[in-house]
Amino acid sequence: MDNKILITGATGFIGRSLVKELLGKGHSDITALVRKSSDTAFLKKNGVTLVYADLADKRSLNSVAGEWGIVFHCAGLVGNYGLGKLRRVNLEGTKNICRLAFERKAAKFIYLSSIAVNSGNPEIPLTEKLPYKPTNNYGISKMEAEIVVREYLGKGLPAVILRPCMVYGEGEPHMTNFLAGLLRLRLPIPYLPDKRWHLLSVSNLAACLLRCMGDPAALGETFNIADKEVLSVRDIFKIFADSWDTKPPARLGLSGSLLESVPLIGKQLGFFYKDRVYSIERLKDVLGFIPPYPLERELKRAADSCSGKKQKKLPNK
Repeated sequence: MDNKILITGATGFIGRSLVKELLGKGHSDITALVRKSSDTAFLKKNGVTLVYADLADKRSLNSVAGEWGIVFHCAGLVGNYGLGKLRRVNLEGTKNICRLAFERKAAKFIYLSSIAVNSGNPEIPLTEKLPYKPTNNYGISKMEAEIVVREYLGKGLPAVILRPCMVYGEGEPHMTNFLAGLLRLRLPIPYLPDKRWHLLSVSNLAACLLRCMGDPAALGETFNIADKEVLSVRDIFKIFADSWDTKPPARLGLSGSLLESVPLIGKQLGFFYKDRVYSIERLKDVLGFIPPYPLERELKRAADSCSGKKQKKLPNK
């Protein structure tokens, strides 16, 4: 049974990358838990078994038949939504899939959490040992879901918690499009060019998910995951600008305190004034895992995909 894999969120950006990585490593017994409204063409094309259910609906999950050795819980709602809406997907969905994995005696449950659960801590770099300190509704919902996973871990569910930072890649709908959109607007924006942003290629995330699946040392652990390298905001904008054959956005010189006082959008603007660096030393020490895909090459691929440039065939590493 250990070679049977169940994935939630397989129709999403990260889930699709995980499916590709699994198939590329020879794993073929893959089941995806999906909603009837989801676009499943990619999964069907690649021979993934589909099971229809709503994670947030306990009765819906009760009708799901089967047992799986590995459960990847990648489904989640990301965005600036109300706490009730986020909790329905991120918290209640996690409660229900944990219960299913526990009752079906899964050999390993791998939960995709978020660095947002403690990103409010001022320490640089951010480590896994720092206390929970979310700064928005999304972070609160992911923190509450992570606590549920820890409760099931205490009951005997063999779980691993992985906390990714900002994920980028070809077709990524959030951070990649956000940066590309800033270039399209060509407006001055408030940022400090030397601030550091630690990002995460979806290829590195998929590789780390597989390492957590295959390495028994991962059981019971919580890991940050980010790219090996860290770039400045200036360098990140330059990569995107070069891809778009344009100039990086002009910098609007405002203080962080002034930005935070701007009604409604102050916190969002303050995003550009903070170092965002995350320690991945625990991944290295416990699993010997070093993200294999280089940041600059992966980020250029993502930028090119937004610009419409034809992608060149590049080696994987």
